[in-house]
Amino acid sequence: MISVISFYAGVLSTFHYSNPPLEVSDQKVSQLEEQIRNLNSVIENQNNATKESEENDDAGSKEEESQIIKIPRFFERNPKGIARVSKDKFVKTFDYGTPMDQGGEVFLLYPSARSFPSESENAFQVEFEDGSGIPKLNVEDATKNCDTMSVVTTTGDSCIAIVKNYENHHLQKWMRPQPGKPLYSVGRGTTDKGRSPFNPPRDNDIKKHWEMLRRYLNSFDEVVAELKPIAQSVAIKNTIVVMTCNMGQSELLMNFICNARGRGLDTSNVLIFPTDIETKDLAEGLGLKTFYDHRNFDALPSKEARSYGDRTFVAMMFAKVVCVQLLNMLGYDLLFQDVDVVWYKNPLDYFQDESNPYHDFDMYFQDDGAHSVRYAPTSANSGFYYVRNNEKTRYFFISLLYAGDLILRAASHQQAMIQVMAEHSSLFGLKVKILDREMEEFPGGWHYHRRKEFVRKHLKRETNTIIYHMSWTANKDNKLKFYQQMGEWYLDEKCIHETKQSILSHNNTTEVSAPLIESCCLAEAKVTCHYRDKPSIIPCKDSDPIDKGGRSFW
Repeated sequence: MISVISFYAGVLSTFHYSNPPLEVSDQKVSQLEEQIRNLNSVIENQNNATKESEENDDAGSKEEESQIIKIPRFFERNPKGIARVSKDKFVKTFDYGTPMDQGGEVFLLYPSARSFPSESENAFQVEFEDGSGIPKLNVEDATKNCDTMSVVTTTGDSCIAIVKNYENHHLQKWMRPQPGKPLYSVGRGTTDKGRSPFNPPRDNDIKKHWEMLRRYLNSFDEVVAELKPIAQSVAIKNTIVVMTCNMGQSELLMNFICNARGRGLDTSNVLIFPTDIETKDLAEGLGLKTFYDHRNFDALPSKEARSYGDRTFVAMMFAKVVCVQLLNMLGYDLLFQDVDVVWYKNPLDYFQDESNPYHDFDMYFQDDGAHSVRYAPTSANSGFYYVRNNEKTRYFFISLLYAGDLILRAASHQQAMIQVMAEHSSLFGLKVKILDREMEEFPGGWHYHRRKEFVRKHLKRETNTIIYHMSWTANKDNKLKFYQQMGEWYLDEKCIHETKQSILSHNNTTEVSAPLIESCCLAEAKVTCHYRDKPSIIPCKDSDPIDKGGRSFW
């Protein structure tokens, strides 16, 4: 514009002052002068607009300087924000299956403005400090624009460092050995005393596992050929209830069947994997289908485990892995349960109900109740669980079979199963639902020993209990006594510690399809008091306590 004005001014000067003067009409001069005035007006307007824009920029800068961002923008080029939501609503909306304590809040960190909540007021609050602290939002709006969301669960006892880097789906744990010393990297289960429940298998664990695995793989085709027609004859809706047992635990197996019979529950799709001939005969005497794998089970002990984790207990863990893996490999959905379970309703109805809000999970486990680092992150009880057959569960059980040395080292099928499960859940998206320990439907030993008010309601039949699992109990003898106190013992005492042959010979029972039902199952539960400080359906105040100084349940 300045160039144009200069041009026209030069022209006018030439018109007026050149020697000799040019002959230009007055009309032409007037036109040129009008054009110059118009150009001057345009320039003045442009200058005013520029000045106003600069003033607005200065005001915006001052306003921005007054807005304090909540968290520094350490992510490259990205704004950052933080919000909080109700923990109960969050875990209900995003149910990953792991057990959760009730109450508390979840903190959300936003990596970019695009991920902020849709509501403009909420978006402002998550990024800038307005004096109200971290805003509490509803779960739907807080997560509406998150394309991905990584969830970290922690006890809150550790500092948490968030590092923008090549993605890692595992937590790294650092610990200070003593005040003043630097932090150093440790395994996730390491305590402040330097101990850890997670240890790599020893050479003898590995070699023993190799021997068992070699035997299993060499006999696999023969075993499957024998098992397949038996499984087909048992399955209902492509589902099998699978149990394994030795002679030492046979009383609990017999009580399960007698108990279910007393309630009129169908056990026709139960398949027993006995680990000795005596248990096979007992199970068949109760009318059950069995599969005895002598190739893999002959070397397993026939006596009961005296305590959790002893040699017999650990040896039987191999049978728990094999029986499930075989049926899963054959394409069946299955419910695995230990013999110390009793039914009040058929649990398959719960898992097969398509209206169940948890119907889309791959596996379902009873909550063990022990929420320790050893069983993190699921606290899954390996004595009662349901499995849908798909490629994810099939590979999970194959991987667990390969991890037999971990079971030997940990002396726990449960611990090894949870370790493998955690990796498959993270890597392959295996969906595992832990049945909340606060649920009435699936109580166990944690409830028996820790939730006596619940047990009182249960004994009055005021709960919606589906099954009861007498876990958290030192040995078979105590399981038997606890069930006798609870009014859940339906096995005649003359059949305890007896083989099928001895029972039939004592009672002169004829050989029918299920002769032991007639000889051993009681029409009504027999109640016997043993310990005053443990739950009982009748007062047991005159009995001794099992725990030192134990107070009466009544």
